[in-house]
Amino acid sequence: MDFFKLLPTQGDRDAYSSLVTASASGLSESKFKKSYAFYRRRLQDFDDEGSQFDPKRILEIVENRLMVVMINLSDTDDPYLIFESLNFKGSPLEQADLVRNYFLMRFPVTDQQEIYDQLWLPMQSRLGPGLTEFMRHFLGAEGEEIRKGDVYAAIKRLVADSDASTVRLLMSRMEQLSILYSRVACMADEPNEGLRRFFVRFRRLEFGTAYPLMLSIYEDYVDGQFGVEEFIASLRILDSYIVRRMVVGVPSNQLAGVFISLCRVKPVTESPSAWLSGALAREGKNRRWPTDSEFLERWLKAPIYGSRVCQVILECIEESFGHHESVTFEDASVEHVLPQTLSAEWQQALGEQANAIQLEWQHTIGNLTLTGYNPALGNKTYSEKRNIFALSHFELNRFFSECETWDAFQIQKRAESLFEVAKQLWRRPSVDSEQQPVTLHTGPANFHSECIRVAQKRLGVTISKLSQTRYQAADGTRLVCAVSAEHNENSSIPYFWFAVHRKQLEFLDAGASHWLCFGCGSPKQTLLVPLSLIKPLLAQMSLSTGADRHYWHVVVQQKSDKLVLRLLGPTNGQDLTDFLVTNQTLPTTK
Repeated sequence: MDFFKLLPTQGDRDAYSSLVTASASGLSESKFKKSYAFYRRRLQDFDDEGSQFDPKRILEIVENRLMVVMINLSDTDDPYLIFESLNFKGSPLEQADLVRNYFLMRFPVTDQQEIYDQLWLPMQSRLGPGLTEFMRHFLGAEGEEIRKGDVYAAIKRLVADSDASTVRLLMSRMEQLSILYSRVACMADEPNEGLRRFFVRFRRLEFGTAYPLMLSIYEDYVDGQFGVEEFIASLRILDSYIVRRMVVGVPSNQLAGVFISLCRVKPVTESPSAWLSGALAREGKNRRWPTDSEFLERWLKAPIYGSRVCQVILECIEESFGHHESVTFEDASVEHVLPQTLSAEWQQALGEQANAIQLEWQHTIGNLTLTGYNPALGNKTYSEKRNIFALSHFELNRFFSECETWDAFQIQKRAESLFEVAKQLWRRPSVDSEQQPVTLHTGPANFHSECIRVAQKRLGVTISKLSQTRYQAADGTRLVCAVSAEHNENSSIPYFWFAVHRKQLEFLDAGASHWLCFGCGSPKQTLLVPLSLIKPLLAQMSLSTGADRHYWHVVVQQKSDKLVLRLLGPTNGQDLTDFLVTNQTLPTTK
């Protein structure tokens, strides 16, 4: 038995009422009225065999098979709770349906329609059947590896002890992230062309396992933590990691775990590409990022034709040549220079080893190119193909003008030539010895959640995450959190460095109370500083500006047992030690 919830708009309610009272003529069109008109027309129509429908037979089916349940609700009844109960033993619902109902159950009945219209319906309209998958990736970006069938249970755990205001803040964040996800995964318009090209490429490679990490980095970018070039640099690293693994043939069953584990430790940093590059380079075995030597070995011999990565690689190489008269790839297809079926001419040209050569080299990158003449080329001889390639606008086909013959030697030579381009397009950090593990400096700190737990305990409020750095409570308290590892470069005085962005100050200004939460080396040294103290001092701090960045350098020095704000010039700034959350007294904010 299937149960369906009817939650019509006011216009649909009026349409139903007008049909019952036989006064439908004056009503504007509604979905309910259109459905009524559709079935009325169908009943007057004919079936597939040309016979008119029998109203008595239809009535008999309706009377015997259709069950309509009308549930009258009081002001205190929750329709979403009832819907969930009815469907418990009925038709299985999508995970997103269960999440929607659970979310709306957390609000008073009088608020549910508004929450649905403002926060849920935009997500649902934007993502359609991909809504459940988005929620799974949303949880992945938070560091939870969840199966699709467990999305509802995971989100239910996430908000089980939350009040309505906290649930609303979570829904608001999800709605905003659904916009970013639609650009990454669903072909929604991305304003920046450079980002859009990478999003399209990842969709073609069908590497949705990378979406949680991409979503997490994308959120930091929108939050103003770094500029678009740094975001593109991070996507280029992911692209290299994925393409190299696909060419080498590294099993992909551990990739979801790789990317979600990175989400758990991802710092908020001005240079996410440097952090990501180091983190991936440290992975080993089936999680590894293939080195140049391994990449080259498989590049020459791997039969990549027919794989998702094949045409993507050829198109990327073609684009890298930067021809002034760029070509489009819409009508291009992959062509085997040495054909898949050898004619007598090809057998003679290749000699006694013709079949062995074809078996070993036909599907490798050196024997593949792009062309719009694929049907015309077929099994033509190499000299005939060479004449056609000479007319091609693809730079990939310039190589053949210098080759009089085509055999295993020439195929390998071309693959080696293309590899010189490929290793630049899909770079990997160089190491002194590819037999030794990569040694990298300690990366940026990442313990925001621990600092937030300390801060909310001191403030006595529940703080909801709006982004990796922005947090808000139901009473209007707003907080920006930044953390730093300990630095001690060219000085005997340890210090902690934080970037405070203009957008973050604007966010704090809109709150009822406003705090800057600084994690100095660890959560044990969490500063909770009123914005009113820091804001007047910004003019005495270093400032970085650019086309897409504007932030102040807030430096806190460790002097004996004191944490002291460093300002420009010889004078020490404010002693912040009293603002340590571990202290007994917390100064009030203004």
